[in-house]
Amino acid sequence: MKYKLLAADMDGTLFNEKSEITRRTREAILAAMGRGMLFVPSTGRLMGGMRKVLAAFEGDLPMILFNGAMAVTAESGRVLFSQGLDFACAETIFAQGVERGYSVVAWAGERLFVSREDEEIMLYQRKSGAELHVVSDAGAMLPYGVTKMLWIIPPEDGPRCQAGMEALLAGKVNCHTSCPHLMEFVDAGASKGLALEAVGKAYGIARSEMIAVGDGYNDVSMLEYAGLGVAMGNAPEEIKAMCQYTTLSNEEDGVARVVKRYVL
Repeated sequence: MKYKLLAADMDGTLFNEKSEITRRTREAILAAMGRGMLFVPSTGRLMGGMRKVLAAFEGDLPMILFNGAMAVTAESGRVLFSQGLDFACAETIFAQGVERGYSVVAWAGERLFVSREDEEIMLYQRKSGAELHVVSDAGAMLPYGVTKMLWIIPPEDGPRCQAGMEALLAGKVNCHTSCPHLMEFVDAGASKGLALEAVGKAYGIARSEMIAVGDGYNDVSMLEYAGLGVAMGNAPEEIKAMCQYTTLSNEEDGVARVVKRYVL
């Protein structure tokens, strides 16, 4: 088998627009796993948000969480990679978000800290299933260590926010949109690509033996690292242009097509 590992983003990639893993996609991945392929879900979510994936694919899967700030095995809990935010950067991100009028979210371990309670925050909280802690500044997070932060923004603010924060925190933080209304921040030493590299080392799999599939800018480092980078049909044109192959959309079982073409 030329390719021994498949890393797939979740929202917009593994999941369709109803946040479902279709039977076709599940069966294709399970067939590849049966031939020895390692499946690595890769997401901005934390462990608690992986229920659907763990129900569909049993076993001690390595998972990339928090947009690459952590990689951990599903059953044994073995940490393969971990890189939290510098706390001074977390304070700046929190303060800047509040100043700009955005709802700010921070993950510190499994704890969910937010700057306020509003409709957008409550929707995010329901999806995560985590208990909400409203705070006025980042100080309350210090004892736990901040893994990832995000702002809930109007989609049109994305390019301006990213450029401004990259200039302010140059070389210290990776920031990008995971979807048009979420601007996410992780440490400069954290990315899906770096986490994927750590998974490969743990399992003895070279980057040339990896496939990565994604649809968003937070997937870029992973798509660049893998031997074969695959863009979903619903990905922006810029993402498609940097990949070696573009598959069907997440509504058309694009991941299943990749597995059948390159693994099965």
